[in-house]
Amino acid sequence: MNNVTLLRKSARDPQAPASEAVRPRLVEVDELAKHYFLSRLFSIKSVDGVSFDIRQGEVLGLVGESGCGKSTIARLLTRQTPPTSGQVRIAGQEIADVGGEDLKRLRRTVQLVFQDPFGALDPRMRIGTSMEAPLAQHRIGTREERRDKVMRMLAEVGLDESFYERYPRQCSGGQLQRVVIGRALLLEPRFLICDEPTSALDASMRTQILNLLTDLKRRHGLTMLMISHDLRVVRHICDRIAVMYLGRIVEVADSDALFRTPRHPYTRALIAASMLDRTGLYSPEIQLRGDLPSPLNPPRGCRFHTRCAHAQAKCSQAEPEFESASESHQVRCHFWRELPPGQTAEAGSP
Repeated sequence: MNNVTLLRKSARDPQAPASEAVRPRLVEVDELAKHYFLSRLFSIKSVDGVSFDIRQGEVLGLVGESGCGKSTIARLLTRQTPPTSGQVRIAGQEIADVGGEDLKRLRRTVQLVFQDPFGALDPRMRIGTSMEAPLAQHRIGTREERRDKVMRMLAEVGLDESFYERYPRQCSGGQLQRVVIGRALLLEPRFLICDEPTSALDASMRTQILNLLTDLKRRHGLTMLMISHDLRVVRHICDRIAVMYLGRIVEVADSDALFRTPRHPYTRALIAASMLDRTGLYSPEIQLRGDLPSPLNPPRGCRFHTRCAHAQAKCSQAEPEFESASESHQVRCHFWRELPPGQTAEAGSP
C-alpha cells in the first residue's frame, strides 16, 4: 500500500489574500493561436484563440486529451515557437517584443519542467554539470558559487550530494524529475510551467513529485501552470482549472467549483472517466463518444458536438461564446443551463 499522501489543495497559500482581485496578473494570454500551415489551403489549428490569465502566486491547471494543444501553449509561453496571432504578456511585458538582454531576462523569469526527464538531460553530462549549465550561461556566480548553489538545490529537492557526480543513467525517473525541477528553480523564476511532470512516473513517485512541487511553490512564491491530462492531479494542486478541447478552452473555474458543478459536457465526461476506476460508474449521458476530431479539419460550430450526447442542431451551426455561470466560472456551451446536474467531486476523490 502506498504510504505517500497527496497534499489535498496544499498548493494554496494560507496567507494569500481572500480576494483574487488584489493579486496582480503575472501572465496574460489574449486570443493566442498557433496554426501549422501544410499548404495554402490546409493548416493544423493546434491552438485557436485561447485567452486566460494567471495571478501572482496562483496555480492554474490546463487539462484535456492528448492532441488538444496543451503542450503547444507551453512552447508559446516560453517563446520556443512563435504564435500565428494573439498576445502573451508576462509581468506586463509582451514577450514577442523582447530581444537581446531582455529576452535573456525573460528566460530566467519563465522556466519549463519537461514531461520526460530522461530527454531533458544530456546523458553524457554529470548531473552537477547539467544543473550548473544555466547558471554559467547567465553568468551567475563563480564556479565555486555555482557548485554550492547546486548542492543546496539538490538538498532542497530531496537528493543527497552524491547525485552531483552521477550520470542520468544512474538515476531513476523520479530522481531525474527532481533534478529537472531543481535545475529550473536555480534561475529563481517567477513563473514555472510544468508540462505533464508526472506522466512518466509510477503512482508512488507521482505523488512525491506533486508534494515536492507544492512545497517548492510555497517556499519560492511561484506562479505555476500545471499541464496534465489527469484531472485528479490538477484538482489537488491547482487553484483554478481550464479545460481545453481541440485547440480551445471550453470551461474555466475554481478547482472545487469545477468538480462540484461541472458545466460543460466535455468536462463532465473527463471527470466521469477519472471516477470510473473508483466507482465503476460511467453514465451514458456523460460518456465520450468516438475519437478526437483532427485539428486539420475541426467540426463547424461547437467543436465538441460530434461527441456530445446533448448536441442539438444549433451546435453544428454556431460556435458558442464564453458565458458566466458565476463570477469565477465561465463555460463555452449553448445549452449548459439545460444539462442535468453533473456528478459531484466526492465520488472521484483520490
